[in-house]
Amino acid sequence: MLNKALEIGRSFDWITPVLAQIQNVANGPHRTFLISGGSGWSGHRIGRMLREHGVRYWGMMIVSQKLMLTVRQEQAGWTQYLLQREGIPLLNPIGSGHVTSAGGRAAVSRAAESGKVRRQGIVDGLSGLVDSVADKLGL
Repeated sequence: MLNKALEIGRSFDWITPVLAQIQNVANGPHRTFLISGGSGWSGHRIGRMLREHGVRYWGMMIVSQKLMLTVRQEQAGWTQYLLQREGIPLLNPIGSGHVTSAGGRAAVSRAAESGKVRRQGIVDGLSGLVDSVADKLGL
C-alpha cells in the first residue's frame, strides 16, 4: 500500500526533470550515467564522492529503480573512472573506444580538436525540454 502511494506521489514530480533539461542546455555537451538502484550506494554518498574529486553533476534522480546523474562531457571519463574505482556498477559505461588520460580527463577526439563538435542549440534544447515535460505528464 505504501509503495503504491509513493509511486503515485512520485508521478507528480515534473520539476526535477524540467530542471535537469534546463541544466543540460545550459551546460552544453553532457553524459548521463545510470546506476542500478541495488548498488548499495545512495545518491547523497555518490554526489559527495564526486564533489570531493571536482566533478560537477546535476539531474540526480531515481527513475525506474535506476539512479541517474549527468556530468559535462569533458568530465565523463573522470567520472566513470571514479565510479568504477569505488565499485559502483554502471548500467551504461562509456564504450571501450573512449580513452581517458592519466589525469582522469577525457581524451579530446579529433573532431573536437578540429572544432567540428556541434553544441546543442538553444532551440533544440528547449524542444527536448518540452518533449520531456509532455512525456512526464503523459501528453
